[in-house]
Amino acid sequence: MTTKTITTQKGSTITVEMERKVQDKISYADGYKIVTGREIVDTTKITFRDASGKTLGSGNRLERHLSPRFDAKSIAAGAVGKVGNIYLLQETYDLVSGLLADVEAETPKSDEQIAIETAQKKAEEDYMTWYNSPEAIRSRKLEQEMDREDSDY
Repeated sequence: MTTKTITTQKGSTITVEMERKVQDKISYADGYKIVTGREIVDTTKITFRDASGKTLGSGNRLERHLSPRFDAKSIAAGAVGKVGNIYLLQETYDLVSGLLADVEAETPKSDEQIAIETAQKKAEEDYMTWYNSPEAIRSRKLEQEMDREDSDY
C-alpha cells in the first residue's frame, strides 16, 4: 500500500492511499468456499482532514463532472470537481489530481495483474470479433425472426 499526504496552505491535509493486489476469487456453494480463479483488487482512498486532524470527508475517486441539476449551488460557488461529498475548487482539485498521479506512479502493477488484464482484454476482443462475425449476425437475425408472433419457425 502506498500513502502520500500533502498539507495545504491553510493547514489541512489531503491523504491518498492506494493498494493494488491480486487475490483468489472465492465463490460460496453449499457452505464451501471454492476458489474460481484470481481477481484484481485496486483500492484508492482519498481523505481530507482539517488542521486539528479531524476527518472532513473521504471518497474513493476524484470526479470531474458535476451535474448542473444536483450540484448547481456548488458550481455557482466555484466547484470544479468532488471527492465523495466534498466539493473542490480548481486549486484543490489540481492538488488531489497531482497527488493521485504520484501515488499511482509509485504503486506498480505486479506481473500477475498485468497478465490478468491482458487476458481480460484479449477475451473481450475475441468476443467482439465473434459477435460481429457473419455467423453470429445471421444467428441473431434468425432468433429475432423466430421470436416474432407471425413466424412459421
